[in-house]
Amino acid sequence: MKKNLVLMFVFVVFLGGKSFAQTAEELFKKGFPKLGTELKCSEDKTSLTPQEVADFREQLKRLSDANDDIVAYEAGALTDENYKVFTNKELKKTDIDALKKMIHDKRWKIIAYMGTLTKYGADDMECKKNITLFRQSIKMKNYEDAYNYWNYLFHYYPMSTKSIYKDANKVIGYKYNKASKEEKAAWVDTLMMAYDLRIKYFGNDPKYPKGYILGKKGRDLYKFNKAALEEAYGYLKESINLQGIKSEDVVLYEFMRLTEEMYKAGKIDADVVVDNYSLVSDLLSKRLAAVSNKEKTKKAIDGVDLIFSNSEAATCDKIIGAYEKKFKAEPDNLELLEKIANILDEKECTDSQLFFDVAVRLNELKPSAFSSYSIANMSLKKKEYSKASEFLKKAIELETNDSLKAKYYFKLAQVSNETGNKVQSRSYAQKAISLRGNYGAPYMLIATLYAASGCKELTKPEGQLGRISYWVAVDKLVQAKKVDPSITDQANKLIAMYSKNFPNKEDAFFLGITKGSKVTVGCWINETTIARFR
Repeated sequence: MKKNLVLMFVFVVFLGGKSFAQTAEELFKKGFPKLGTELKCSEDKTSLTPQEVADFREQLKRLSDANDDIVAYEAGALTDENYKVFTNKELKKTDIDALKKMIHDKRWKIIAYMGTLTKYGADDMECKKNITLFRQSIKMKNYEDAYNYWNYLFHYYPMSTKSIYKDANKVIGYKYNKASKEEKAAWVDTLMMAYDLRIKYFGNDPKYPKGYILGKKGRDLYKFNKAALEEAYGYLKESINLQGIKSEDVVLYEFMRLTEEMYKAGKIDADVVVDNYSLVSDLLSKRLAAVSNKEKTKKAIDGVDLIFSNSEAATCDKIIGAYEKKFKAEPDNLELLEKIANILDEKECTDSQLFFDVAVRLNELKPSAFSSYSIANMSLKKKEYSKASEFLKKAIELETNDSLKAKYYFKLAQVSNETGNKVQSRSYAQKAISLRGNYGAPYMLIATLYAASGCKELTKPEGQLGRISYWVAVDKLVQAKKVDPSITDQANKLIAMYSKNFPNKEDAFFLGITKGSKVTVGCWINETTIARFR
């Protein structure tokens, strides 16, 4: 009986001792009563008050203190005098590993939460230090270290600086290039997430807004993942819709490139290709007039034109098919009419009935230089030269853009040539040259006028010599190549042909003309040149 009483006492004492033990969760709640009650990581919040920031930082300090208590306890150095949050007795009666995990998880959850609601997050000194180290690493192209700082800022201080996102493609591109084939997709996802967060935190930046960011996102997505063509195309399209004339030249070019890829993949129809080309061409034309770095924009224009000219969607039949119904549905839509006329003119589909109908309607709705030019162009196709000349002169009168005015003068020169008035044709071609210095086509027209002139008259030295008009014709072709390299091949073919028709040196010898002599071709030409022989 006595033995049983002793055992019962020991059992009761044992149970009583365990009844005072606390779970890690209970001890955590006791140590941090504010967390989960007064201070919650609420997803509904869009910002924190200064007081909330101070309170969260106080709790972070207390979490660090609690971790120090555990370290001291495990080292046997925790006493009733030096504990900060948890006593030695409390820690003896709980699951230490579980408590450490709760402290660790809560600490980093608060740090991440504060980073999404305040610029410098939980610790502004720590944040600024990492920003500085990140920027230095980027500057030195030490992308391995840069990634470590970037990763820390990205996860815990995402509102702190645009640098996290501006240079994300550098550090993630570095990681992508080093990654295995299986890991590459994850790095692309990370980069896309970085663009999404940049839009979230910096999408209202006046200089680099959401539209700008989407342009970079679309370009990088296709760069790293060709299978994401449709998604990348969508980002670029939205970017251009938002940015308009502020779209970067490279974004406009890439959008046209992806448009062609989408067409080849059967994801869009020919009319979409034509529409996109019209949109991009119009924006680039407006940008050319507005930007200071015109060479960059000209390069984009050339690239876009090349893509469209090589596209299977860019045939006259497909362009006309794409726009005929639209014209009939909206014959009073001025913007649509101008777009149709521009594309048909650009692709030399001006002998179509659609072009003529659009041009006439344009002129009825809003007489302009372009509508007059369009009617003139159609009249020229029908060999109605008088009417073509009348409307070209009207177009020149109404036009304010020198480059377009030069185009109209050149067309007028062609009309004059068709009617046999070579002198007038040259005069109009020279007008075109004076308005646009890099215009090679008028030089080539003058060359053909000279070559066909049959002039034999020399005014210096005086006399007659056959085929001398080919000298001045070749001079004009050389000038054409010099000012406009795009017509070099065409000019070279004519130079080769005309050079075979130069005078022979025996005939020239009787006039005292030798190779390299300076001579003046007469007739209506009156140009000085250098003697050359076949």
